[in-house]
Amino acid sequence: MKCRIVLVKTCFLFVFCFSIVIMTSCKRETTATTIISDALQAHGGIERWNNTEELSYLKTTILYDSLGNIETKIVQKHKNIFGSEFEAQIQWTEDTINKKVVLKNDKVSVYFNDVPQTDPKLQEKYYKAIIAANYVIWQPYKLLDKDVMLSYQGEDTIDDKKVDVVKAEYFNDDGSPANTWWYYFDQKTNRLVGNMVHHGTTYSYIKNLQYENQTGLFLNAERKSYMTDSLRNTKFLRAHYFYEAWERK
Repeated sequence: MKCRIVLVKTCFLFVFCFSIVIMTSCKRETTATTIISDALQAHGGIERWNNTEELSYLKTTILYDSLGNIETKIVQKHKNIFGSEFEAQIQWTEDTINKKVVLKNDKVSVYFNDVPQTDPKLQEKYYKAIIAANYVIWQPYKLLDKDVMLSYQGEDTIDDKKVDVVKAEYFNDDGSPANTWWYYFDQKTNRLVGNMVHHGTTYSYIKNLQYENQTGLFLNAERKSYMTDSLRNTKFLRAHYFYEAWERK
């Protein structure tokens, strides 16, 4: 009888240990790729992203100085078209001037009160602005681009939320470092809750406060951008962004 009891216990222990091994081996490894895959699913699914032909929205930007005073407030109408070639258009009024920027065939055209602006520096400035706007609004889908180096940076805590951190590094044509981004994904919802970006000598932390619910992609609806140090310690609020009137085709 004792031998039978010992045999039963031994078999039970073997089955239990074997189950643990199987469960451990089946657990998916946490990597930048798996986190982004889960995030895209939480933001509407990869098919919905791939099938988006056009996005339009209104963007309100409020800039503050280091003392908390408002520097500017601008409302822009954005339209992005995703086909064989990316096309975009931004329209807004600034200092009583009606401005329009059009990107087509990778060439930017700038108009002030319907008058074409031919200054190369001005064209380059608005070309970068229109590309940057598309990058921000198309997060986290833009992490699928081939020109980004991704790495998993472990866990962190943002506003009492456990997040997974993915580092995205970009390089210039000559191979020198360009911008570096850190993406923070909520471990419970898998959605993007914020970014930190290192550009030149400055660091900014951008917090996602609300998502929109019109496109099915749960894009940004409200964000705040803070000037920080490299450890994400806040210096001051630099910008407050609102995105609304979304249209997706």
